[in-house]
Amino acid sequence: LYLNLMGSSNNTVELSGKAMYEKEVVFTPFSRSHFIIAKTFASSLFGRYELGAHLAIEKGEQQYLKMKGGIVWAQTLWFHRCLCVFAMARANKTKERKYMAQAKRIHKELTNSLKNKNPNVLHYVSLLNAEKAALKHTKNQEDDVRKQYNDAISVAARGGCVHDTALAQERFADYLF
Repeated sequence: LYLNLMGSSNNTVELSGKAMYEKEVVFTPFSRSHFIIAKTFASSLFGRYELGAHLAIEKGEQQYLKMKGGIVWAQTLWFHRCLCVFAMARANKTKERKYMAQAKRIHKELTNSLKNKNPNVLHYVSLLNAEKAALKHTKNQEDDVRKQYNDAISVAARGGCVHDTALAQERFADYLF
């Protein structure tokens, strides 16, 4: 994953190299969950939202990747999953319902976490609110969507989350096109 993030890999979401070839690895349920986490992060960060959405909807590893009581960085994982699913709902209108059901569930959990005073998810919820607004907007609501994206960018930047700021800017640019 580190080589992928540094741009040293030809395929940014395939986790293969000298140490492993992902198609030949035999996973235990625990190691598969860590593989899914790395794959989801790479999919979200490199704009391969279809793969990230597929991983989010896949049910096999759900018992290891719980939002509540799961791994320490579960909210980061669920944010990236939700972002991929929202992106696919916007890109693929014929399957929007399939993606929206999953996105709404994850978005609700992250919003509840924020309401329960978890400050670490504020910038996640801000960007997901903008993504949701981008899906539901009408012509006269475009200024509201732009404001939400700008707010998400500001919140992430003020929190020192440079990579999430860049991700919010990229999603805003995608919305504008």
